[in-house]
Amino acid sequence: MSNECAHARIAIGGEPHALPPEVTAHLTSCAACRQFLAETLALDGRLRAALELPLSKFRKAAPVPARRFALAASVALAILAGGSLWLFRPQAALADEVVDHIRHESGSWSAREVLSASELADVLRQAGVTFDSSMPVVYAMACPFHGRLVPHLVVQTASGPMTVMLLAHEKVSGRQEFSEGGFEGVLLPAGEGSVAVLMQNGKVPESAATQVLSGVRW
Repeated sequence: MSNECAHARIAIGGEPHALPPEVTAHLTSCAACRQFLAETLALDGRLRAALELPLSKFRKAAPVPARRFALAASVALAILAGGSLWLFRPQAALADEVVDHIRHESGSWSAREVLSASELADVLRQAGVTFDSSMPVVYAMACPFHGRLVPHLVVQTASGPMTVMLLAHEKVSGRQEFSEGGFEGVLLPAGEGSVAVLMQNGKVPESAATQVLSGVRW
């Protein structure tokens, strides 16, 4: 990823509706950043719609006649069953989605310049996450993932660059290692969320995964 793309995505994540002229100019020639803007605007629209629900939506509803209870229960059960497919989907599916996301940010692996503390803090703030990294961070972006912004980071380790995704709203039941498309990774439970850690050139060192996990605060 070029410096222009990194600058554009930080600006998009901060205020997608009021972009500086240089970012607007960059978007005319960068399809990847245009897609990032579209995803960010879609997420922003859903959040705004949720915040603007009228108070009447939350007022106590009139009592439901008893004869409608059976139908309501059937509908509720169907909704619960469908929702469970999302809430409790296999961890393998989550790993696949993480890998697919990272494939679309392939330029992140080539980043070499260490980010300043303020640059990293800005990305974490956008996602509402705290991360005390003991390793140099060379790439940081707040990326749309499952309808939320999540930090997508690349840190430098003794074994080479390592990608970290901080998934505050993706709870997993236990540690899961995976290998897909040239990536070796591991999903780690972290309280009510999880952390995905991946490398391109070999298995994620246990010590590095532990370091990352110890720095996460939701």
